[in-house]
Amino acid sequence: MPDDTKTREALLEELAGMDQKILDLAKTVTKYQRLAEAWRDLWEQFAAIIEAFDGFIYICSQDYEVEFMNQRFIDRTGYYPLGQKCYKALHDLEGVCPWCVNQRVFKGETVRWEVHSPKDQHWYYVVNTPIKHPDGTMSKMAMIQDITERKEMEKALKLAEGRYRRIFEHAVVGIYQSSADGRFLSVNPAMAQIFGYGSPEEMLAAVADISRQLYADPRRRDDYCQILRETGFIKGFEAQMYRQDGSRIQVAINARAVKDEEGEVQYYEGFVQDVTDRHQE
Repeated sequence: MPDDTKTREALLEELAGMDQKILDLAKTVTKYQRLAEAWRDLWEQFAAIIEAFDGFIYICSQDYEVEFMNQRFIDRTGYYPLGQKCYKALHDLEGVCPWCVNQRVFKGETVRWEVHSPKDQHWYYVVNTPIKHPDGTMSKMAMIQDITERKEMEKALKLAEGRYRRIFEHAVVGIYQSSADGRFLSVNPAMAQIFGYGSPEEMLAAVADISRQLYADPRRRDDYCQILRETGFIKGFEAQMYRQDGSRIQVAINARAVKDEEGEVQYYEGFVQDVTDRHQE
Protein backbone atom coordinates (compact mmCIF):
# COMPACT_ATOMS: atom_id res chain seq x y z
CA MET A 1 0.00 0.00 0.00
CA PRO A 2 2.74 2.52 0.85
CA ASP A 3 4.35 1.73 -2.49
CA ASP A 4 1.11 2.45 -4.28
CA THR A 5 0.87 5.82 -2.51
CA LYS A 6 4.42 6.67 -3.53
CA THR A 7 3.70 5.70 -7.08
CA ARG A 8 0.63 7.95 -7.18
CA GLU A 9 2.60 10.88 -5.76
CA ALA A 10 5.35 10.38 -8.30
CA LEU A 11 2.77 10.20 -11.08
CA LEU A 12 1.10 13.39 -9.87
CA GLU A 13 4.47 15.15 -9.76
CA GLU A 14 5.23 13.95 -13.25
CA LEU A 15 1.83 15.11 -14.49
CA ALA A 16 2.38 18.48 -12.82
CA GLY A 17 5.75 18.71 -14.53
CA MET A 18 4.18 17.86 -17.87
CA ASP A 19 1.51 20.50 -17.28
CA GLN A 20 4.26 23.06 -16.71
CA LYS A 21 6.09 21.93 -19.85
CA ILE A 22 2.87 22.17 -21.85
CA LEU A 23 2.26 25.65 -20.40
CA ASP A 24 5.81 26.72 -21.25
CA LEU A 25 5.42 25.26 -24.74
CA ALA A 26 2.12 27.13 -25.19
CA LYS A 27 3.82 30.35 -24.14
CA THR A 28 6.60 29.70 -26.65
CA VAL A 29 4.09 28.97 -29.40
CA THR A 30 2.17 32.12 -28.52
CA LYS A 31 5.41 34.12 -28.59
CA TYR A 32 6.30 32.83 -32.05
CA GLN A 33 2.75 33.38 -33.24
CA ARG A 34 2.94 36.99 -32.11
CA LEU A 35 6.36 37.33 -33.72
CA ALA A 36 5.01 35.88 -36.95
CA GLU A 37 2.04 38.23 -36.83
CA ALA A 38 4.38 41.18 -36.22
CA TRP A 39 6.52 40.18 -39.20
CA ARG A 40 3.41 39.76 -41.32
CA ASP A 41 2.18 43.22 -40.31
CA LEU A 42 5.62 44.68 -40.99
CA TRP A 43 5.75 43.04 -44.42
CA GLU A 44 2.26 44.31 -45.27
CA GLN A 45 3.33 47.83 -44.31
CA PHE A 46 6.49 47.47 -46.38
CA ALA A 47 4.50 46.15 -49.36
CA ALA A 48 2.04 49.05 -49.01
CA ILE A 49 4.91 51.56 -49.03
CA ILE A 50 6.46 49.88 -52.08
CA GLU A 51 3.19 49.95 -54.03
CA ALA A 52 2.41 53.52 -52.93
CA PHE A 53 5.67 54.78 -54.48
CA ASP A 54 4.84 56.90 -57.53
CA GLY A 55 7.37 55.21 -59.75
CA PHE A 56 9.12 51.95 -60.50
CA ILE A 57 11.13 49.73 -58.16
CA TYR A 58 13.15 46.66 -59.00
CA ILE A 59 15.88 44.60 -57.35
CA CYS A 60 18.52 42.67 -59.24
CA SER A 61 21.43 40.42 -58.34
CA GLN A 62 25.10 40.91 -59.14
CA ASP A 63 24.45 38.69 -62.16
CA TYR A 64 21.91 41.26 -63.46
CA GLU A 65 18.96 38.94 -62.73
CA VAL A 66 15.66 40.49 -61.66
CA GLU A 67 14.76 39.48 -58.09
CA PHE A 68 11.78 41.77 -57.51
CA MET A 69 9.55 44.31 -59.27
CA ASN A 70 6.74 46.42 -57.90
CA GLN A 71 3.36 46.25 -59.60
CA ARG A 72 3.84 49.52 -61.49
CA PHE A 73 6.98 48.14 -63.06
CA ILE A 74 5.29 44.84 -63.87
CA ASP A 75 2.52 46.78 -65.62
CA ARG A 76 5.09 48.82 -67.56
CA THR A 77 7.04 45.69 -68.55
CA GLY A 78 3.91 43.70 -69.39
CA TYR A 79 4.91 40.66 -67.32
CA TYR A 80 6.94 39.71 -64.24
CA PRO A 81 10.48 39.01 -65.52
CA LEU A 82 11.67 37.25 -62.38
CA GLY A 83 15.10 35.72 -62.96
CA GLN A 84 15.57 37.43 -66.33
CA LYS A 85 18.37 39.84 -67.12
CA CYS A 86 17.49 43.39 -66.10
CA TYR A 87 18.90 44.96 -69.26
CA LYS A 88 16.59 42.79 -71.38
CA ALA A 89 13.49 43.25 -69.22
CA LEU A 90 13.94 47.01 -68.73
CA HIS A 91 15.43 48.20 -72.01
CA ASP A 92 15.12 45.36 -74.55
CA LEU A 93 18.91 45.16 -74.81
CA GLU A 94 20.87 41.96 -75.43
CA GLY A 95 23.82 43.00 -73.31
CA VAL A 96 24.68 45.04 -70.24
CA CYS A 97 23.52 48.65 -70.54
CA PRO A 98 26.39 50.95 -71.55
CA TRP A 99 25.36 53.32 -68.74
CA CYS A 100 25.17 50.56 -66.09
CA VAL A 101 26.42 51.60 -62.63
CA ASN A 102 26.25 48.17 -61.00
CA GLN A 103 29.98 48.04 -60.28
CA ARG A 104 29.77 51.24 -58.26
CA VAL A 105 26.61 50.11 -56.46
CA PHE A 106 28.09 46.73 -55.51
CA LYS A 107 31.06 48.54 -54.01
CA GLY A 108 28.57 50.10 -51.60
CA GLU A 109 27.87 53.40 -53.36
CA THR A 110 24.41 54.94 -53.79
CA VAL A 111 24.23 56.31 -57.33
CA ARG A 112 21.74 58.90 -58.61
CA TRP A 113 21.49 59.63 -62.31
CA GLU A 114 19.24 60.15 -65.34
CA VAL A 115 18.82 57.78 -68.28
CA HIS A 116 17.02 57.84 -71.62
CA SER A 117 15.49 54.41 -72.24
CA PRO A 118 15.71 53.05 -75.80
CA LYS A 119 12.67 50.89 -75.03
CA ASP A 120 10.06 53.65 -74.74
CA GLN A 121 12.15 56.80 -75.40
CA HIS A 122 11.30 58.14 -71.94
CA TRP A 123 13.64 59.88 -69.53
CA TYR A 124 13.99 58.42 -66.02
CA TYR A 125 15.57 59.57 -62.77
CA VAL A 126 17.15 56.60 -61.01
CA VAL A 127 18.41 56.06 -57.46
CA ASN A 128 20.48 52.87 -57.18
CA THR A 129 21.09 51.56 -53.66
CA PRO A 130 23.10 48.51 -52.51
CA ILE A 131 21.29 45.90 -50.39
CA LYS A 132 23.44 43.73 -48.13
CA HIS A 133 22.01 40.32 -47.20
CA PRO A 134 22.79 38.39 -43.96
CA ASP A 135 24.68 35.70 -45.91
CA GLY A 136 27.10 38.30 -47.26
CA THR A 137 25.63 38.55 -50.77
CA MET A 138 24.40 41.81 -52.26
CA SER A 139 21.61 43.02 -54.50
CA LYS A 140 20.87 46.36 -56.12
CA MET A 141 17.61 48.20 -55.58
CA ALA A 142 16.62 50.83 -58.12
CA MET A 143 13.90 53.40 -57.48
CA ILE A 144 12.90 55.03 -60.78
CA GLN A 145 10.66 57.96 -61.69
CA ASP A 146 9.55 59.01 -65.17
CA ILE A 147 10.81 62.57 -65.72
CA THR A 148 9.99 62.79 -69.45
CA GLU A 149 7.50 65.62 -68.95
CA ARG A 150 10.01 67.60 -66.90
CA LYS A 151 12.75 67.08 -69.50
CA GLU A 152 10.42 68.22 -72.28
CA MET A 153 9.48 71.31 -70.26
CA GLU A 154 13.17 72.04 -69.66
CA LYS A 155 13.85 71.68 -73.39
CA ALA A 156 10.93 73.96 -74.26
CA LEU A 157 12.08 76.50 -71.67
CA LYS A 158 15.62 76.41 -73.05
CA LEU A 159 14.30 77.03 -76.56
CA ALA A 160 12.10 79.88 -75.31
CA GLU A 161 15.02 81.39 -73.43
CA GLY A 162 17.13 81.14 -76.57
CA ARG A 163 14.47 82.90 -78.63
CA TYR A 164 14.10 85.61 -75.97
CA ARG A 165 17.87 86.04 -75.78
CA ARG A 166 18.11 86.51 -79.56
CA ILE A 167 15.28 89.07 -79.48
CA PHE A 168 16.90 90.82 -76.52
CA GLU A 169 20.32 90.95 -78.15
CA HIS A 170 19.21 92.00 -81.64
CA ALA A 171 16.29 94.33 -80.90
CA VAL A 172 16.54 97.83 -82.41
CA VAL A 173 14.94 99.38 -79.31
CA GLY A 174 16.41 99.55 -75.85
CA ILE A 175 15.25 96.82 -73.47
CA TYR A 176 15.96 96.95 -69.76
CA GLN A 177 15.12 95.66 -66.31
CA SER A 178 15.67 97.90 -63.30
CA SER A 179 15.19 97.65 -59.56
CA ALA A 180 12.73 99.86 -57.71
CA ASP A 181 15.64 101.68 -56.03
CA GLY A 182 17.11 102.76 -59.38
CA ARG A 183 19.70 100.22 -60.49
CA PHE A 184 19.77 98.46 -63.83
CA LEU A 185 19.48 94.67 -63.62
CA SER A 186 19.94 94.10 -67.33
CA VAL A 187 20.18 96.14 -70.53
CA ASN A 188 20.46 95.02 -74.14
CA PRO A 189 23.02 96.28 -76.69
CA ALA A 190 20.53 98.76 -78.20
CA MET A 191 19.93 100.27 -74.75
CA ALA A 192 23.66 100.73 -74.20
CA GLN A 193 24.01 102.28 -77.66
CA ILE A 194 21.19 104.78 -77.06
CA PHE A 195 23.02 106.11 -74.01
CA GLY A 196 26.45 106.06 -75.61
CA TYR A 197 27.99 103.06 -73.89
CA GLY A 198 30.16 100.54 -75.71
CA SER A 199 28.42 97.48 -74.29
CA PRO A 200 25.66 96.43 -71.87
CA GLU A 201 28.33 95.43 -69.36
CA GLU A 202 29.87 98.91 -69.49
CA MET A 203 26.50 100.57 -68.88
CA LEU A 204 25.62 98.24 -66.01
CA ALA A 205 28.95 98.98 -64.35
CA ALA A 206 28.73 102.76 -64.87
CA VAL A 207 25.12 103.51 -63.89
CA ALA A 208 24.50 102.98 -60.18
CA ASP A 209 21.69 105.56 -59.77
CA ILE A 210 19.33 105.89 -62.74
CA SER A 211 17.54 108.91 -61.29
CA ARG A 212 20.63 111.07 -60.78
CA GLN A 213 22.88 109.79 -63.56
CA LEU A 214 20.41 109.53 -66.45
CA TYR A 215 17.43 111.81 -65.80
CA ALA A 216 17.98 115.49 -66.58
CA ASP A 217 15.21 116.12 -64.03
CA PRO A 218 15.31 113.37 -61.34
CA ARG A 219 11.70 114.17 -60.47
CA ARG A 220 10.64 112.51 -63.74
CA ARG A 221 11.99 109.25 -62.39
CA ASP A 222 9.75 109.72 -59.35
CA ASP A 223 6.77 110.30 -61.67
CA TYR A 224 7.68 107.16 -63.61
CA CYS A 225 7.85 105.01 -60.45
CA GLN A 226 4.61 106.43 -59.03
CA ILE A 227 2.65 105.67 -62.21
CA LEU A 228 4.02 102.12 -62.30
CA ARG A 229 3.20 101.51 -58.65
CA GLU A 230 -0.37 102.76 -59.12
CA THR A 231 -1.29 101.32 -62.53
CA GLY A 232 1.29 98.62 -63.11
CA PHE A 233 2.25 99.88 -66.56
CA ILE A 234 3.23 103.02 -68.42
CA LYS A 235 3.06 103.88 -72.12
CA GLY A 236 4.64 106.71 -74.05
CA PHE A 237 6.29 108.20 -70.96
CA GLU A 238 8.83 110.81 -72.13
CA ALA A 239 11.80 112.27 -70.33
CA GLN A 240 15.02 114.10 -71.12
CA MET A 241 18.07 112.05 -70.24
CA TYR A 242 21.86 112.23 -70.31
CA ARG A 243 24.10 110.15 -72.54
CA GLN A 244 27.50 109.01 -71.31
CA ASP A 245 29.21 112.06 -72.88
CA GLY A 246 26.85 114.48 -71.11
CA SER A 247 24.71 115.31 -74.14
CA ARG A 248 20.94 115.21 -73.74
CA ILE A 249 18.40 113.05 -75.57
CA GLN A 250 14.64 112.72 -75.40
CA VAL A 251 13.37 109.18 -74.83
CA ALA A 252 9.97 107.49 -74.80
CA ILE A 253 9.43 104.61 -72.39
CA ASN A 254 6.89 101.77 -72.34
CA ALA A 255 7.22 99.71 -69.17
CA ARG A 256 5.50 97.55 -66.61
CA ALA A 257 5.96 96.77 -62.94
CA VAL A 258 6.67 93.14 -62.07
CA LYS A 259 5.07 92.40 -58.69
CA ASP A 260 5.10 89.44 -56.30
CA GLU A 261 2.05 87.64 -54.94
CA GLU A 262 1.63 90.28 -52.22
CA GLY A 263 1.60 93.06 -54.80
CA GLU A 264 5.05 94.39 -53.94
CA VAL A 265 7.12 95.68 -56.86
CA GLN A 266 10.07 93.39 -57.60
CA TYR A 267 11.47 95.27 -60.57
CA TYR A 268 10.54 97.28 -63.66
CA GLU A 269 11.05 96.21 -67.25
CA GLY A 270 10.40 97.97 -70.49
CA PHE A 271 11.43 99.46 -73.82
CA VAL A 272 13.21 102.72 -74.54
CA GLN A 273 13.26 104.66 -77.83
CA ASP A 274 15.33 107.71 -78.69
CA VAL A 275 12.79 110.27 -79.95
CA THR A 276 15.14 113.27 -79.97
CA ASP A 277 14.79 113.79 -83.73
CA ARG A 278 11.02 114.02 -83.40
CA HIS A 279 11.31 116.88 -80.91
CA GLN A 280 13.79 118.77 -83.06
CA GLU A 281 11.50 118.88 -86.09
